[in-house]
Amino acid sequence: MVSRGEASIRRGEACLAKIACVIIAALVATATMAIKQGHNEDDARKREAFERETAVGSILPAARAQLTAYFAARHMPQWRDANGSSPKWLEMGPSVIRHSWGDMDNAGRTSMIAINPTDPRILYVGAASGGIWKSIDEGKSWKPIGDQLASLSVGAIAIDPFNTEIIYAGLGEPHYSLDSFHGAGFLRSRDGGATWDLLSSDVFLDYTFSRIVPNTQRAGFLYAATSRGVLRSVDYGATWVDLLDGPVTDLLLDPQSPNTLIASVGLPWGSPRNGLYKSTDAGANWVRLTKDLPPNPRDVGRIQMDQCAAYPNVIYAALYGRAPSLVGLYKSTDFGASWIRMPNTPSYAGGQAWYDNCIAVCPTNPNYLFVGGFTTFRSIDGGETWEDNTRSYSGGQVHPDHHYLVFSPTDARTVYLCTDGGVFRTRNLGESWESISNGLATVQFQSVDVHPTDESIAYGGTQDNGTNKFTGSTEWTNVFLGDGGVTRVNWKNPDVVYTEYVNLVILKSTDAAKNWQGATNGIDPNEGKLFYAPFNLDPSDPDVLVAGAQKVYRTTDAAENWKPISPILGSRVSAVTIAPNLSSVIYAGTNDGHVWVTPNTGKNWYDISKGLPKAYVSDICVDPRNARRVYVSLGGWSPNRIWKSLDAGGTWQSVTDNLPPMPIQAVALDPRHPSNVFIGTTIGVFASDQGGTRWKRYGAGLPNVPVFSIVANAKTNWLTIGTHGRGSWRIRLP
Repeated sequence: MVSRGEASIRRGEACLAKIACVIIAALVATATMAIKQGHNEDDARKREAFERETAVGSILPAARAQLTAYFAARHMPQWRDANGSSPKWLEMGPSVIRHSWGDMDNAGRTSMIAINPTDPRILYVGAASGGIWKSIDEGKSWKPIGDQLASLSVGAIAIDPFNTEIIYAGLGEPHYSLDSFHGAGFLRSRDGGATWDLLSSDVFLDYTFSRIVPNTQRAGFLYAATSRGVLRSVDYGATWVDLLDGPVTDLLLDPQSPNTLIASVGLPWGSPRNGLYKSTDAGANWVRLTKDLPPNPRDVGRIQMDQCAAYPNVIYAALYGRAPSLVGLYKSTDFGASWIRMPNTPSYAGGQAWYDNCIAVCPTNPNYLFVGGFTTFRSIDGGETWEDNTRSYSGGQVHPDHHYLVFSPTDARTVYLCTDGGVFRTRNLGESWESISNGLATVQFQSVDVHPTDESIAYGGTQDNGTNKFTGSTEWTNVFLGDGGVTRVNWKNPDVVYTEYVNLVILKSTDAAKNWQGATNGIDPNEGKLFYAPFNLDPSDPDVLVAGAQKVYRTTDAAENWKPISPILGSRVSAVTIAPNLSSVIYAGTNDGHVWVTPNTGKNWYDISKGLPKAYVSDICVDPRNARRVYVSLGGWSPNRIWKSLDAGGTWQSVTDNLPPMPIQAVALDPRHPSNVFIGTTIGVFASDQGGTRWKRYGAGLPNVPVFSIVANAKTNWLTIGTHGRGSWRIRLP
């Protein structure tokens, strides 16, 4: 499970152009180096490192623990006010991000889109961690149709060919980023998504879905391509049998002979099982296809495929290697019996094909096809020649990082594209594109912060959608591109705003986020940092800030100059905060399970980890009236994820009490009543009015989504949160 301190490994090019205009040359050099390294081996290395970190704090399998926590939380008591009512969450958005990449409307990452074959006005979108959405007007408006599902991470959607009111969805996003959440099972709706049945969670728990393929000649007969393998159901998804093992990234069925299938096994980092497999007996037996294909399966990584509906024997397979580099685009005209490598295919996914690799073939003309990765290319001559159709990193308007392409089943010139910035469409075979993301409230926040007195202003950093500003409407405005991490507002002069790109690249604005300048002078650019590294303002003096790399850094001149004030405290600092009533007291936590305190502004540091589980430290919160009273939240799927000390970490007591064993991402105290404690978790917000015991679900109407950030403002009386997949929400403090 992803912690607040580090989430998805993203591509930095998304903000290079804007950075170059506003940041000093040294900052540009740092960002550029991160960009060049971030595409390939660094991404895989960071993912592996993060998995090791989160595993340190886990004793339970993640998906099973989350499903258990989800059902357990439903039976927990609800917080009630003096009148016996439960407060309601209010959605802040973004319903859309205005003036974002390419000055187009953007939303959060989407995994796939399904189009009703009999009524193309009806669309279904699966979001990376924002659930399932439906449009009945070709994307002019959208409605969430599964906010309370057991998981909002969606990998695949399919519409039943015999009854278009029957919708299938597979939970678990298949794109291998750090915030590609695991699945909780298979979903089926019999009423166009109004209600859902969770099926076969025991079969698909912990796995992800790449494709759901209904048999076009037998009702209720389904195939699923998943990270577990290929599975088959003959009863509309109620039960399943295994057919082929391995991480299956795609699956094609011959509609003229639906017992014939081709599956691609494509572990992104290479595997002896990788390759293309064919079955002619409905999946009972499989043969690896080797003729005219790469001989060594270990050289092959992620594979995606598509076929022409009118000429289903014409198949294209896009093979990327484990480097990752393009192995080749292969074409077959005999449903996989033989293949031709197309010699001029561009490296459309660069070094990130493990994350985004997609392909679509026109349903009526097999010579028209699109391939997508960091950008999308088009060929109109069967793969002989190509053009960069979206120019997503070279001046185009379409948001980069492309995950799914599909032609409309009723209009061969219309193509839909799912990206890190929402959903786009072309009606003229890619000559021009439009955003249809307005209303898709799927933004993945890393952090939020609010104006100290004006409840109509807030800011937030997001996954691959930069830093964005709320001005009272659910339509937010992008104020900085790329990835957005921690965001902080100066509580004395709220025109001063700080945000973060990645790797502790801090930016400062003095005009309410209109213009930015670099604010990292003195922070060692070569020191290890989390992808989203922490920093915080001093509650007593907003010109004083602290930030965490491997050491803790401090500035006293509003981020003009920084100095280290600690030795190396651990692998990476993952949380750092200053005591509200005593600025000399600073607490810090690390991703390898250490908590530290200095009582004298860094002169001496003390390891206060004794008594705490060894786990990722996700947040630290200090009582505003007592610097010795402190709360620490931890990552990992285990019991005892939140702890309290009354003596500055001399001793600790678990205050998990009746909470399910789950990661806790964020902690906040009510500034007026510090015994009211609020926590953001993988399944929503919980509160205690007893200083951290007897927890209750806080508020009604919040989707079942991870909460990464939480802030309490006594002056406006709002508790504001940033979710990772369903935008920002707020609720009245009690």
